[in-house]
Amino acid sequence: MKYSWLKNYPICNKGLFDNNQIAENSIPAITKAVEDGYNLCLNISLTKDQQLVVIDNKKSVMLLNSHKRIETLSYDDTENLKLLNTENKVPLLNDVLKLTNGKVGIIFRIPSNNNYKKIITELSKQLAFYKGNTAIVATSYAMYYYIKKTKKDYPCGVILKKISSKFVYNAILFANTNKFKLIKPDFIICDINNLPNKYLDDFLYSNPYSYIISRTIIDKQSYKTALDFSDNFIFENYIPNK
Repeated sequence: MKYSWLKNYPICNKGLFDNNQIAENSIPAITKAVEDGYNLCLNISLTKDQQLVVIDNKKSVMLLNSHKRIETLSYDDTENLKLLNTENKVPLLNDVLKLTNGKVGIIFRIPSNNNYKKIITELSKQLAFYKGNTAIVATSYAMYYYIKKTKKDYPCGVILKKISSKFVYNAILFANTNKFKLIKPDFIICDINNLPNKYLDDFLYSNPYSYIISRTIIDKQSYKTALDFSDNFIFENYIPNK
């Protein structure tokens, strides 16, 4: 099947970390995930000096020792770019790509801020000669259309926001089912707590070459649900059986 790597192995969110000795999105966390053969889902952001780095821009205030947003810092500001209480610095995407070296697949999650076009352009440059499976998950429909218009060969999916109310979630899905059928994303990432879902089943029936990827698997129960109702899953702080 097309882009079958997206369902071949579980997907590790931000590497294998404990946010104590090993920080999320750090080189040690990513190295451990690659050594264990897991695909990766990584957040990428831009620094003040336009360096593409692996970190969640919204969480950067909590993750960085400096408690500053990543876009306000230059990459040569080493001390302020340390992750949590570790000596690990926020990694450059280029260094992460050298580390993974095509050994595992990577889904890149791009923030839905005003920089997303710059991030996608720079990401495309760095992936131009990369020998490995990669995909982009869009965090807005505007981003999705931009990716499909400018980067037609990239597998691209959409991610559904986490909503605690299943009724509200289903209402949103019902409203978006026809849009999914129109744009035909290669995959949809949805919260595990909202599965099973008849609207996603309806989408898959009309788009059999797309995948449903559940998030975030954190225990045995959510792992079992993911196996039953999704093509693959993204896990965090829980090691599933391969």
